[in-house]
Amino acid sequence: MNESYNLELLFENEEGKARKITIRRPLDGLTEEVVSPVMQAIVDSDLFDDEGLDRYAVATSARYVRTTVDEVFTTAEEK
Repeated sequence: MNESYNLELLFENEEGKARKITIRRPLDGLTEEVVSPVMQAIVDSDLFDDEGLDRYAVATSARYVRTTVDEVFTTAEEK
């Protein structure tokens, strides 16, 4: 079994399309009071301008995502 734990920061670009920044192995227990100002700093920075389109124009939400992968089989040789 393989498990991953990420924090997803969700945004919309200037056209209203969903955008996402994924942070691997985040701290546990982050709150809106901690994450929201960081997301707003990303919005305000305009660092991710793509040919005049602001890729992260509006911060919409943040969430923890835990994914578990259980292999059924694999063709790779085990060592």
